[in-house]
Amino acid sequence: MRLPRFLLPAVALLTVVPAFAGCAAPGPEVGDRGATGATSSSTMPGSDAVPRDGVRELAEPALQITSLTPDGTVVQLDLASEESAEIARIAPAERVVGDGRYLFALRPGSVTVVDSGAWTWNHGDHVHYYRGEARVVGDVSGDGWPTVVPGERSIGIHFDGGAEGVSEAVLVKAAPLADGEIVELFRIGAEAHAPLVVPLAYGAWVAESAATGQTATLREVGEDGRRGEETACRGARSPIVTVVGVVVECHDGALLAVDGRPARAERIPLPGDAASQASTSSLAGREGRPTVAALAGEHAIRLLDTRDRQWRHLAVDAPLVAVTAVDDRDGHVVAVAADGAVRVFADEAGSPVPVEVALDGEDAVLLARAGSVVALFPEQHTTYVVAGGRVLAIDPAAARVEHRYSVPADGAAVLSGR
Repeated sequence: MRLPRFLLPAVALLTVVPAFAGCAAPGPEVGDRGATGATSSSTMPGSDAVPRDGVRELAEPALQITSLTPDGTVVQLDLASEESAEIARIAPAERVVGDGRYLFALRPGSVTVVDSGAWTWNHGDHVHYYRGEARVVGDVSGDGWPTVVPGERSIGIHFDGGAEGVSEAVLVKAAPLADGEIVELFRIGAEAHAPLVVPLAYGAWVAESAATGQTATLREVGEDGRRGEETACRGARSPIVTVVGVVVECHDGALLAVDGRPARAERIPLPGDAASQASTSSLAGREGRPTVAALAGEHAIRLLDTRDRQWRHLAVDAPLVAVTAVDDRDGHVVAVAADGAVRVFADEAGSPVPVEVALDGEDAVLLARAGSVVALFPEQHTTYVVAGGRVLAIDPAAARVEHRYSVPADGAAVLSGR
């Protein structure tokens, strides 16, 4: 799950106590650029209690690649043991979204929630890792195509209504998912052409559109469904949680709700001419870090540092299809090029020359075929690159492949256990 936390207990963390007597406190991760400055979740009200029956505390994260095949089979690969197992069968879905613990399988008319059974709890100054049983939690139903945005306290779901249905914004409470229950905080009418429900510390931002049909504002909606203030954000897209707050990209920059609170929203404008070029991929980065990255066309990377409240621009000499920010001591950024090459940038150098990761011929072919479908999952020392049934564990600092794994070639994958 996202580390560290600035909101109340996260989706994946609800089976542990707020604080454990005798817990070690190692401080910030070694190799990162300073402490996060986040408030420990253990000091927040509402933390729920002891690990439930069958849940074990581990010495290290139980990282796994959870894949969904076209026929609805959910397969889990344990990255430590390299053992693979089927954990569930659900209705076929067309897309998956993950939040570190839960997998959300999307299809017209419904979203299925699958608990991977592995998660991380971060107290701000130390971390706990847990493993329980994987299971299917249940479905959230609505009309039309769903869009899912996982958050810390809740999950935002928008149903576009389809051809003849009703467009709705749904906010699902995170805590009951750990008990196998789906509890809706609100379900309200929404606009079909503004498919965004962004969870906040309390309630959510629900996108609303202008007469042109383009998203123009974010409406604050409380957990009771009451509509509140609106905030301008034309072309709202690409929501993501960083250690600083909730980020939504707008046409001219980003909107940052510090600590997930809309009353503390700040604008981070794009500099100069950069505002004329919209990001061409979603913002992406490592859990619990302030910096995220997106593509700005094929030949540029856009970095947003939410701690420093500034954007940075990296020009590249080859077309890229995917990028993510590792945000370690050297500010590494991992990108995949259209020809299948994996390139590592060191953002601390300013405008760096990338280092190319040595791949075998089959690796490059699989990545080139995958194109923008390639998935990147950055952890502290390893970035996992998933495409075409292969997982490459890449060490950005050394720019080399440390390990290769196999997953279902036709499956959509997420990283679980973080």
